[in-house]
Amino acid sequence: MRKQLLTLAAIMILGLSFAPNAVAQLSDEEYNYVTMDLRGILNLTMTTNPQVDFVFRTIQEYQQGITRFNAVQLEVDATMNWDLYAYASTDNWTQVEQYSSNGSAVLPAEILEINSSVASSAPQNFNDFTSLRGLTNSEAGGGPTIETQFLAGELGTGAGESFAPGTAAANPGTHRFRLDMRLVPDIPATFPNSEVAIEDAIGADGPEFAAAGYYYLEVVYSLVEDL
Repeated sequence: MRKQLLTLAAIMILGLSFAPNAVAQLSDEEYNYVTMDLRGILNLTMTTNPQVDFVFRTIQEYQQGITRFNAVQLEVDATMNWDLYAYASTDNWTQVEQYSSNGSAVLPAEILEINSSVASSAPQNFNDFTSLRGLTNSEAGGGPTIETQFLAGELGTGAGESFAPGTAAANPGTHRFRLDMRLVPDIPATFPNSEVAIEDAIGADGPEFAAAGYYYLEVVYSLVEDL
């Protein structure tokens, strides 16, 4: 009899164990919110010495000019479409030291020629040795215009008018720029390749050739989101 009772109890326990919805399941839940803030990144890095020196000591250097190959190297890392343009921060070179009063100290920015390793489709570019435009001629003081010289991209947001996101390490052909610079004074130093003649920069009667002296020009490279 006792054995039968134990068997019956075991059957009842098994029946309860397999009975659907016999016991309500306990549960609890918590929630958290995950956010993502994607900040746009535009990094322009100059990997070369920011100062490029041209020293003219011989007649041959005056006549043939001096070219600094790979004078400037720029790298772009960007998470968005971008444009890169260049211009001189002033219209003329600044004379720091005067060696002679014979000649003009007013030299237009355009006597400096630049050639880029990366081609741009912009109307004004540096696809070959080209005079760097001064501040007024570049019209870049308040942002690029149709007269601004582009290293990459161009004015506008249409197809092909900007360069794509990427890093210089992964895209050396489009995000890494090697700029050659050239100055050709000639004799006298009239800089015949310049887009702007010295007499036009002077704006008055005076010597139409450069005076011996030490000069500098600031070149601006501006990386902007394609807007």
